[in-house]
Amino acid sequence: MFTKVNARQEQFLWLVVDGVPGSRAYAEAYGQHLSAATCEVNASKLLRQAKVIARRQELIAARAARQPITVEYLTREALATSVEARALGQGSAALQGYQLVAKLHGLLIDRQQTDVLIRKPSASPESPDDMEASAWLEQYANTKLIENNTVEEPASSVDDEGST
Repeated sequence: MFTKVNARQEQFLWLVVDGVPGSRAYAEAYGQHLSAATCEVNASKLLRQAKVIARRQELIAARAARQPITVEYLTREALATSVEARALGQGSAALQGYQLVAKLHGLLIDRQQTDVLIRKPSASPESPDDMEASAWLEQYANTKLIENNTVEEPASSVDDEGST
């Protein structure tokens, strides 16, 4: 699990993982007497070597394992990601990062509201809790519409009294 690199490479990687730009980290690890162009080129070459890439990933993983995940940590990371997204012109990603920060600090709450009708058959507070269907029809139904739309049945050959 431990990738072996020399002492200067290790020092260089610790500086890079701490956020120091590669050219400055290279100058600090390998000597300040080098020109800026030389430091940039050599830092770039060094960061592309397989064993250096592997060791850098190990250092990042070790740092992440030691870092407790707290609201402050998540806030810092979300804000840093939002700033990067904004710099890249990705407004939607930046807004999502800011939205995450707002949720973490309780400024934005995801909430679903469900309305439940408790009183049946009416929402009126004066109505009784239990009501027969006929009583409900008398009080609340619009029976005029029902009466006006009824179709008369055709006359039958049988009288209502049963005589033929």
